[in-house]
Amino acid sequence: MRLPVILVQNSPANGSAVAEALVASLIGHPGLDLTLVDRFDSLAPDSTDRMTLAGITVPAAVLDWRTPEELFTTLQGIEFQGYRCAHQLDPDPGPPDSAHRRRLFLFDLNDHRDAKQIVAELDRIRDSLSVKTVSLGGLAPPKPAPQNAGVEKAAPNHPPANTVSSVSNSKTKHPPITLNQDPTDDTLNELLDQLDDLDV
Repeated sequence: MRLPVILVQNSPANGSAVAEALVASLIGHPGLDLTLVDRFDSLAPDSTDRMTLAGITVPAAVLDWRTPEELFTTLQGIEFQGYRCAHQLDPDPGPPDSAHRRRLFLFDLNDHRDAKQIVAELDRIRDSLSVKTVSLGGLAPPKPAPQNAGVEKAAPNHPPANTVSSVSNSKTKHPPITLNQDPTDDTLNELLDQLDDLDV
């Protein structure tokens, strides 16, 4: 999220250095959008500054040379609606004094003259407003497993594996051979035939 930062230009003589340091620090600062305006109570309803302010509808930081209480009253007078929200340089704004839901972070530049401190607080506010989200739209649901998953089908024309003894018993074409006798040529031939039948 980007944070609009509205800086009132008409600084007092002893505040010009602060104003210049703020402008130099905020122009092009990542995540902070600087807007320079004239004094709020001097803006005509049809002025460019009023139209610019009307286009800001999100939480905003307002830097002016008056107390937060006076600044808030002035902003309500020009219909820049919101409620005064606490931050480290304005820690006790009191209860919300507006029904509007937009948060306004008000800075009194008479009390705070350190541009680096102000920019650091603006960064902290912007970070606190940022909501980290994770999109789940790209995740597809898992595909269901096939009903016969894990069941291995036997390939056609391939009989199930059998032990040597079962094959020899079920497909015996020759009489059993007993090896406690002296083998003859016929016996060896029968043994070789049986081994051929077993595809060994």
